[in-house]
Amino acid sequence: MKDHVSVSIREILAGNVQLASPPEIFLKINKILDDPNGSLGEVTFLIEHDAGLTARLLKIVNSALYHFPSPVSSIRDAVKIIGYQELRDLVLATLVVDRFSSLPNGLISMRNFWMMSVRCALIAKFLAERHPQKQQLGASFVCGLLHEIGRLIVYQRLPEPSRAAVLLATRDNIPEFQAQRHVFGFDYYAVGAELARRWRLPQVIVSSIEFHEAPGGAGEFSLQTALVCIAYQLHVMDFRDNAWLDKQLSEHAEVWEIIGLTREVLGEVLPQVETEFLSVFSTIFQDR
Repeated sequence: MKDHVSVSIREILAGNVQLASPPEIFLKINKILDDPNGSLGEVTFLIEHDAGLTARLLKIVNSALYHFPSPVSSIRDAVKIIGYQELRDLVLATLVVDRFSSLPNGLISMRNFWMMSVRCALIAKFLAERHPQKQQLGASFVCGLLHEIGRLIVYQRLPEPSRAAVLLATRDNIPEFQAQRHVFGFDYYAVGAELARRWRLPQVIVSSIEFHEAPGGAGEFSLQTALVCIAYQLHVMDFRDNAWLDKQLSEHAEVWEIIGLTREVLGEVLPQVETEFLSVFSTIFQDR
C-alpha cells in the first residue's frame, strides 16, 4: 500500500538551491582532471586559494586514514603521494559533509549520521586494501561516506512522509528504504543516485548508491558496491560478537560472495576501524 504523497525525485532536488549543483571548486577540479593538459600546479593553486579547505585536506591526509610515516605539509605533496583522483575524492567528501550538514531534519542528528557514514567508509576502505583488486578500489572511502546521502535529502524535503516510513519500518520490521517505497514510491538511494548523476560524480559513486541493495546489478562496479553494502551491514556491530557477525554474513551471503574475501579478514578490519574511528571522524566532521 502506498500513502498519498505525490512528489517526484526531480521535484525534491529542484526545490533546494543547495542541491542544484556541486560546489564550484569541485567542478573546477574535475575540469582540470578531465583536461589532458591539466597539471598538478593548477590543482594545487586552486585548492590552496581556499585556506579552510587546504587545512581540512591536510588534516585528513595526515590522519589515521593513511598512516604516512612523515607529515604531509602541502597540497602539492599530498597530490604526489595519493594522486589526483584520491585527492579529488577527499575534496568531494569534505565539501559534501560541509554542505549537507546544514540541511536541517528532525529524524537524525548530523553527528550520528556522519558517525555512521565514516564507519561505513572505513570498513569499505580497509576491506578494499586487503582485496586482490585493491588497485581498482580506490574510491572505497568516498563511496562508503556518501552512499546514504539521499537519506538527508529525503528527511529534509519530506519530513512527515519520512517519519511515516520510519514508523512503518519499525512496525513491519522491514528496511527503511522499503518502507519509503510504500509511502512515497521511491527511496533515499534513488534520490542519492540522482543527485550524484546531476553533480556528474564518477559512475562508481552513482552505482554504489543506486545498487546498494543489489550490488550484483552494478555491472563493473559490483565489487565496489558490495564492499559498501557489507560495510553498512557491519557498521553497528560489536566486532567481538562472532555470532552476530556470522549471522550478518549468512544473511548477506550473495554480497560476501561478490567480495570474495575470507571471513578472517574481518577479524583484522573491524578492530582496526574501532582503533582509528575517532581520529578519522574528527577530521571529517566538525561539530556546529
